[in-house]
Amino acid sequence: MSELSDAWTSIAVNPEEDGRTERRADPDHPLDFYRARDNQGKYQLILKCTGLQNLSPLPTLSGLTIRFSHTSGTSQELVIGLQDNEQVSIFRALCADILDATRDLESEDSAAAARRVLLRIERWQELLKRRREQLLSRQAIIGLVGELLFLRDYAFDLMQRHEAVASWRGPYGEEQDFGIGNTIVEIKTQLSTADQYLKISSEAQLDSTSGSIVICHQTLASGTAGSSNSARTLNELVAEIRNLILESNPASLDLFEASLMAAAYDVREEYDEESWVPVSLRIFEVCDTFPRLVPDNIPAGIQAVSYRILPNACSEFERDETWLREVVFG
Repeated sequence: MSELSDAWTSIAVNPEEDGRTERRADPDHPLDFYRARDNQGKYQLILKCTGLQNLSPLPTLSGLTIRFSHTSGTSQELVIGLQDNEQVSIFRALCADILDATRDLESEDSAAAARRVLLRIERWQELLKRRREQLLSRQAIIGLVGELLFLRDYAFDLMQRHEAVASWRGPYGEEQDFGIGNTIVEIKTQLSTADQYLKISSEAQLDSTSGSIVICHQTLASGTAGSSNSARTLNELVAEIRNLILESNPASLDLFEASLMAAAYDVREEYDEESWVPVSLRIFEVCDTFPRLVPDNIPAGIQAVSYRILPNACSEFERDETWLREVVFG
């Protein structure tokens, strides 16, 4: 990651024994998170909190230390420290994810925040293990490329960069791929040569009680690197988006990297073997009699529903790109 986006480099090192220099991580965040450097210049993320119960055993993550310390009275700190500079990119992405994942809590919820931080670290243990051990499947690559194309071509064009990056929820296993205001956007990506359908993974995925839903059905053609001006390998597309973030909002890069890690992506030579070219995009507004299954119309006792919808059966709900830009992005 570029030093331009590293929020720790501008924090002075306190040379005193056990010294530490700290700075509030985000003035708009409801909780007391601080970025800090110790007397050796090592990076830390600190949550200042009160009322913690016994939360041991603490999780472990290679290259990091995680500890609680009592400061005064009922005041406590949860300190995540970087010990191995080879893990700085993981540390920064983890910290960005922690800040994002606790943004919905209230200022008095510091104990709940500490528990959530530890759960995020445990989740990262699994994410990093999976990323090291497994290559993404071809279908997973196609899905990730589709989401990245939407991020680059629409979210970046119509939103502030940080808001656009934060709106990308697909890698985190949530029902929506993007959350834009009160609208949920699902990205369904297929090869243009395959049978066309919208794959719906659960009965909740098209349940609009929590917000309006839009489906973007995108098709891609497969080729070799450099086969056309719009062709990108997965690695090339990621690098392009990284550069766009650095040009306009470097502080958003860590959150983007956190999302890539959540998607089990790491730069691999294998991801340069095939390139992807956008072919078509169809946009559907999920409303009224759109063909779908939701909890309200499924008989009791049926669970874990997944199904396919034929795009041509949804033609009356099809919208154009102008509608997407003006209605969804406002």
